Amino acid sequence: MLPRPVVLNCLARTCCINAANTARSMQQPGLTFVLAPALRFLYPDRGARERAFARYGGHSNTHAFMIPLYAGILLSLETQIARGSLPESAVHSVRDTLATTLSALGDSFFSGTLRPLWALSSVSLLLSGHIVLTAVLTAALLLLVWLFRAVTFFAGLRHGMHVLLKLKRLDLINWGDTLKMINAALVALILWQLTPTSAMPFPWLAYGLATSALLAAAWLVGRMHLPRILLWALTLGMLILMDEGLIGM
Repeated sequence: MLPRPVVLNCLARTCCINAANTARSMQQPGLTFVLAPALRFLYPDRGARERAFARYGGHSNTHAFMIPLYAGILLSLETQIARGSLPESAVHSVRDTLATTLSALGDSFFSGTLRPLWALSSVSLLLSGHIVLTAVLTAALLLLVWLFRAVTFFAGLRHGMHVLLKLKRLDLINWGDTLKMINAALVALILWQLTPTSAMPFPWLAYGLATSALLAAAWLVGRMHLPRILLWALTLGMLILMDEGLIGM
């Protein structure tokens, strides 16, 4: 129902979602900016158009990488409302819950897993002198993220709320748990790379214990869902005891 120029305009505007945030309504100005071309097209009647814009006058906030999917689903709902297939209240019943769900998923997978994976991989490659490979990795990950944004936007626009079932099949949460184990291994690798090669003898025991503890912590957080704050508290306690000489290394 939406013409291609309008759809592409909305997709391009998702890049600007955080350009106008407020402390009270968060991403609400940016979300309205994203949806504006479609709402103007769907509601030529002034009264209906004003009600449509008013539906997005409250608080709105979700993960930046999930905004295209979020906007695509909302546009799918608005298309059905404009057609008369859904009541206008349909948006209010799903908007806040949908934003919170997508935000949690984005924070866990993108901010908490994929971004640290890129950072740790880049640090390890740079320590090894692979500058070009680091640039290639960065460009590849950026391309994959943009591809994910575009694909999820069109999927949300086409399938509406049903796309969430397809997203569930991707199992991003379990993928995130696996990648967190890889991140822990990368931290151990970086510690190895930072150890002076002239250090003799090499502290194999200390390094082995630290690496094992790091991997075990990643497994406890990823698989057993142990609170990370508890592990940080235990680590801090151990460091304090070591500093006071109560525990020797």
